[in-house]
Amino acid sequence: MKSSFTKILLILVVLACGVFNGSTQLKNKVKHLENVFMNGEKNDQLSVHYDLTKIDDSLSYFLSLSKLYDLGNNENIVSLNQLHNKFKENKTIEDYSKWYDQVKDIYPVAIGLVRSESLTDQHKSMLSRYEATFNSAVHTIAYSTFNAEVRDYESETSGFISSLIKGLTGVKGVDTFD
Repeated sequence: MKSSFTKILLILVVLACGVFNGSTQLKNKVKHLENVFMNGEKNDQLSVHYDLTKIDDSLSYFLSLSKLYDLGNNENIVSLNQLHNKFKENKTIEDYSKWYDQVKDIYPVAIGLVRSESLTDQHKSMLSRYEATFNSAVHTIAYSTFNAEVRDYESETSGFISSLIKGLTGVKGVDTFD
C-alpha cells in the first residue's frame, strides 16, 4: 500500500513540475512577444505599437480636417473619434488588436467620405498624407516580425500538452495584426 501511494505521489509531483515548467516557458514566450509588440524585435522602438501610434496620430489630424467640412456627425467620423479617444486606454495586445481591426474597417471609408467633398488643394494634399501614413503603417504591421513570431508561438503551442497547460494555468494566446 505504501508503495502504491509513493508511486502515485511521485507521478503527481512529476506532473505538477511539468505543468509548472511548461507554464513558466509559455509565460516567458508571451512576455517576449509583448516586448516585441511594444519595443520591436531589436528593442529599437520600431514596433507594431509604434505603427499603431502613427495611425492614431494620423487619425487626430484627419478628424480635425473632417470637422472643417462639417462631417463631425457622420457615423464613421464619430466612430473614428471614439477610437482615437480610446487609443490611450488600450493596455493589452488584445485591446490594441480590437482597436486596429475597427480602425482598418472604418478609416478608409471615412477618407473616401472626406475626399468626396470639395477640398482645397492644401486639404487634398493633407488628406493624401494621412492616407499614406495609414497605408504605410498597415503595410508595415502586416509584414512585421511580431506577426511571424506570434504565428510561430501559436504553432509551437497548439499541441495537446501545451493547450492543456494553457488551460490549467490561464496562459492566453497572442493576437496577430494581419
